[in-house]
Amino acid sequence: MLKKKIIKLFFVLIIPVMCSVSYLYIHDKNVIEINAKFLNFYIKHKLTTIFPDSEIDIGSTTLAWQNKSENFVLSSRDLTIKSAKLGVTITIPKFLLYSRVGILFLWGNCDFSYIDIPKVHVKFYNIQKKFEISSVKSSVQILKDIILKAIKLDMAVFIRNAVIAKSGKEDLVIKQLNVKVDRGYDKNTIDFNVENDNSFISMTVHEHYKGIMSFEISYGNFSTKILGYLGSLNEQLPLYENLNFSGDVILRVNEYGEITYSDINVQSIKGGIPCVSSHKCYIHDFRTRLVYQNDVLSVKNFSLLLDQSKIVATGAVDNENVNLNFNIDVISPRTLCNYWVVNLYPDLNHWYCTNVIEGKMSDIRLQIKGKRDEIFVHDDLSSYNVSADIENVSIKFNDNFDPVRIVHGKLYLRDNQFFITSDNSDFKGMIVQGVVLKIENLKNVNAVMSISGSSVGSIKQLYGAVNKEQFIPLDDNKIFGDCHTSFDFKIFNLLNDNVVDYESYIHTQIKSFKADGVLDTFDVYDANVDITLHGNDVKIDTQGYMNGYPMFLKVDRNLRDNYKFHYEFAGYISTKNVKKLEIFRCENCSGVMKSNLQWDINGNNTIIAGDVDISQLKLHINGLPNNSFDGLVKFSASFKDKNEVQIDNASIIGEGVDIELNGKVGTNVELLLNKIRLKNTDIEAELKRDSDSITVKIFGKSLDLSTIDFFEVMKGQSQIKQTRVDVNVDRVIMKNNVVTSNIDFKLDCYGNVCPNVKLTGSFLDNSNFNVDYGPIGLEISTNNAGELLRAMDILKVVNKGNLSFYMYPVKTSEVTSGMFSLTNFHIVNASILAQILTLSSLKGVVNTLNGKGIYFNTLNVPFTYQDDLININESWAEGSELGISLGGEVDLSMKMFNIKGQIIPAYVINKIIWQTPIIGKLLTGGQSRGVIAIDYKVKGTDKDHDLSVNLMSILTPNLLKRVLKVFDSKLIKKEHVKKKSNKVDENQVSMVS
Repeated sequence: MLKKKIIKLFFVLIIPVMCSVSYLYIHDKNVIEINAKFLNFYIKHKLTTIFPDSEIDIGSTTLAWQNKSENFVLSSRDLTIKSAKLGVTITIPKFLLYSRVGILFLWGNCDFSYIDIPKVHVKFYNIQKKFEISSVKSSVQILKDIILKAIKLDMAVFIRNAVIAKSGKEDLVIKQLNVKVDRGYDKNTIDFNVENDNSFISMTVHEHYKGIMSFEISYGNFSTKILGYLGSLNEQLPLYENLNFSGDVILRVNEYGEITYSDINVQSIKGGIPCVSSHKCYIHDFRTRLVYQNDVLSVKNFSLLLDQSKIVATGAVDNENVNLNFNIDVISPRTLCNYWVVNLYPDLNHWYCTNVIEGKMSDIRLQIKGKRDEIFVHDDLSSYNVSADIENVSIKFNDNFDPVRIVHGKLYLRDNQFFITSDNSDFKGMIVQGVVLKIENLKNVNAVMSISGSSVGSIKQLYGAVNKEQFIPLDDNKIFGDCHTSFDFKIFNLLNDNVVDYESYIHTQIKSFKADGVLDTFDVYDANVDITLHGNDVKIDTQGYMNGYPMFLKVDRNLRDNYKFHYEFAGYISTKNVKKLEIFRCENCSGVMKSNLQWDINGNNTIIAGDVDISQLKLHINGLPNNSFDGLVKFSASFKDKNEVQIDNASIIGEGVDIELNGKVGTNVELLLNKIRLKNTDIEAELKRDSDSITVKIFGKSLDLSTIDFFEVMKGQSQIKQTRVDVNVDRVIMKNNVVTSNIDFKLDCYGNVCPNVKLTGSFLDNSNFNVDYGPIGLEISTNNAGELLRAMDILKVVNKGNLSFYMYPVKTSEVTSGMFSLTNFHIVNASILAQILTLSSLKGVVNTLNGKGIYFNTLNVPFTYQDDLININESWAEGSELGISLGGEVDLSMKMFNIKGQIIPAYVINKIIWQTPIIGKLLTGGQSRGVIAIDYKVKGTDKDHDLSVNLMSILTPNLLKRVLKVFDSKLIKKEHVKKKSNKVDENQVSMVS
């Protein structure tokens, strides 16, 4: 106050003096200028009232008298106002104040005075502390304060060109801005006009008594670009810089800054506005009329085209109650996220905006009705009532399931309950009915969202809809059946800060299920399947038929715990299934096996156990007497890769069968057979096999080979390059129940070549035998030939004797030769020989043959061998009673022979005659070893053969046979010459013709 009195006193003293001096100086001049520093002081003082706490700089100020217009002109140049509070720098190159009342404006008399600013430059910059406009009331109060300051200015202001600038933005030019102030007796009036091309805003403000104000505003195509420069005032203002307004407003404000009446007529609003998310929403057209009177806000003619949605609204809001009704024609569920306030159920907002991904909502009816102070309580939606039609809305419940598409349904929100119903939904091609999605109490922070429904369709649709990694792989084109599925999902923690979790329950029943090629090998038909998915657990129960027999399969799987599996199977598995699974090799097997299996899979580890009935399993192995076993296999195994199965323990128990083993099988086989007990067998064995070799070791007390056909075994083809067999057994039962002991057998083969085969042993009479095959050939020797030949099932008619056999090495498709020798042996019960002797009327010898046997002292058989065919050169079995010659062929592959020879009775006497010089040759014919020789032929097998004996040879001595042969050959030769002569004569006659 003291400062103001001093200023006024100063002006009272100085002004009369200046006026007197001025009159003497200017009465004859047109323009008189006075430059005084106190004028700068005056301008700064006035501007400080409008821009408090600002830095104001003035280059120069002059006061001029225009004699012609009789105006005093106050002119300031290079005026700069810098407000750190507002974050703005205002630069005015030239400031002009015109006064027709002389210098009375210095005392505040601004009648007939105005300010002319040809150009102003306003530059905004960022400041740390922003103005916060938190409510309509505070916004009105700010506007009121600005108007009051303008009224205090008490003179008109004309700005002809204003440039508004800010770093990073283009300059905004306002061509004209006028402010007029009219002080009256009962009110003060200020007119504010802004024009820029085809855009304008006009505002008339009346200040009534006691600070009451009324506003009359009209605007046409008014652009809000200026708001983009006012970020320093409030961060929200630049978000609304792209709007265009048309309309008018009537507003009354009391002395407390409160609105008492308003009539807002929005004729058009267009442009982009901020949405809740970073996405911009676009207003295509907005029209409404809002009337506030007697503490009631009425909404009339509300029509908003926002983005692609048209919104129509009516209603009223008073101090206590809200009653608004909105109708929205259509909106995308995803677009709804642009308008959903994040603080309103943030977790539900996140789940919705993440999982509701497409579709549309139509005919949306929203009613907001309730107490005004309860409307915006973030955890209470009891005042909101929503209904809508939804079409093709896709909802993804969690990452483990594909979205469910609601083809058509209804959405409701009432009494804090949210739910969706649909009788037509789709889940990956499955038609889902009776879908209900609901949250029963949105006020409860622990409220649960539940989704339920059911579906009826084909198994192909169901299998196409599920995650195939959770089930057994199937071929979509090879599965058939009808299924009924019901599901129930629960989603937790959508309304609180805990981690969102879910629980799922899906139950499917499949009738008449049929699937071909399950795991590429199993064919299942006429089955009923029950599938349950509960949380991370999958359970499958199957009852049906497979391989012509009933089957049962149970599967338990955990999706979270490293995908754990547990299987239980009861049914019949065929050898075809086993081969295709490629777990066990079973090339020579057929039939089915009744199986009870359990196996567990944990990541890469698999454990399998169970029992298998092999009574219906057929083994097609050459030489085995029986191709089936009545036994039960029990086993426990594990593997990470089916190419290497670790057998922890396995046993085969049945009638006369007791086998225990362990080891590993797969690409390579390593088995330890701890116990092999069969009818007459008690041994242990080791077996090793890889892609190129096989090694077998057998040792123990007893081995029964009496029923094995070694010749058939040798026929078998193998791809193994190297074979090693080592047998060391105390007692071996061979063919024809021949018992051997101390058997030691070793075999090394490379492909079809076996360079080292050795077999040694003894018989019960302590006689020995030895078999040796190597690079120099095959050599067999024994001092009990009869036992060895019976043991190998070669001959059963030889008793005792010494055997020596040798054959050169066998090469494919090449001829090799050898020698078979027997000495000091008997032939007993030889049926073919008995038939020959009987036909030869040698009954006495037959009796000996069927009794103690016919003794022979030697038999040497030279032969050749090629491709299972033995050619025997003429060989003689020599004995005191008989001499027998033989020669011909033996086909080992067909087990057939074609043999011919002679039988010479009283062989000792005949041999003496044959060996007598000249006479022996003459009497025996030179080509036989006896005077009398019986010719025979035999062809076929030992059980089915043709036998012939030349009876004339019994009565004809060999000398006569030879003479008759000479004559016979000459007669044949003469007949041949005669036929040839006749043919020549015929040719000559033909030529003459």
